[in-house]
Amino acid sequence: MKVAYNVADLKLQSSVATIGNFDGVHLGHREIISRVLAAKKTAPGSSSVLITFSPHPADVLYPARNLSLLTDMDKKLEILDELGLDVALIIDFTLAFARQDPRDFVTDVLLPLNVRELFIGHDFAFGKGRAGNVEFLSREGRRFGFAVHEVAQISMDGERIGSSKIRSLIERGDVEKAEKMLGRPHSLRGLVEGGHGRGKTLGFPTCNIREPEETIPSPGVYATRTIVRGKAYDSATHVGRVPTFEQEESSIETHLFGFDGDARGERIEVMFLKRLRDTAKYSSAEELVKQIRLDCAAAKDALANYGR
Repeated sequence: MKVAYNVADLKLQSSVATIGNFDGVHLGHREIISRVLAAKKTAPGSSSVLITFSPHPADVLYPARNLSLLTDMDKKLEILDELGLDVALIIDFTLAFARQDPRDFVTDVLLPLNVRELFIGHDFAFGKGRAGNVEFLSREGRRFGFAVHEVAQISMDGERIGSSKIRSLIERGDVEKAEKMLGRPHSLRGLVEGGHGRGKTLGFPTCNIREPEETIPSPGVYATRTIVRGKAYDSATHVGRVPTFEQEESSIETHLFGFDGDARGERIEVMFLKRLRDTAKYSSAEELVKQIRLDCAAAKDALANYGR
């Protein structure tokens, strides 16, 4: 998949496109993308193009909200590439862009891409006053000769699938339901850094990553699967403070089963598969070790049955 930051870098004969934030690339997003890819097959010579924004518009328009993302841009691009898109066009989102007349977007972006079909989500809107909605795009499409298709939001178990809903699930620890809506496990990535060394002393060395910008599951212990140097390891992960040792700062600590190397400085990915328990304070290090053994056994059992 080609990644571009400027429309001028793309010389496309014609394209089938979609526009949106696509945070998490969840099942609703995948429905839109599947429609794009299907339409491309019936349009010889066309490229499939996904137009997205960086930073996330909410970071520019509502910085006080401090929105956490489901995927950073690197992860999002990896998923989009796996789905088979030809091009990802990343537009720099600024206040000036947000205040732009949506007609300028059509002229400056859609027309140079030679869009013949455009697929958008049911609630998509852009530009000054969010005037760039489906009705506007449909009018512009009739004017310039491209078709506009609004893709309905999809639901699961009576609940609409959306990035905000999935963030809420993760933030309360329901990583299993979040996975169903994402179509993949929620994961966090980061560089392994030195911790307090307590895990190793207790007999359970951990890989600790600094809290990333992505949505962090609620404090607790989880059955996880961790990618280190391209290899997947079953693991157990603790998120949050460590009250037994009066540790006030929050941390993400992962114990990998069957790994005895040193991953410090390595970039790892931790996939959250099942919540096991809340955080708790224990009367002694010995009591904590007993609980960690139980956690590891519970994690191994959960991972052995994962996907069944």
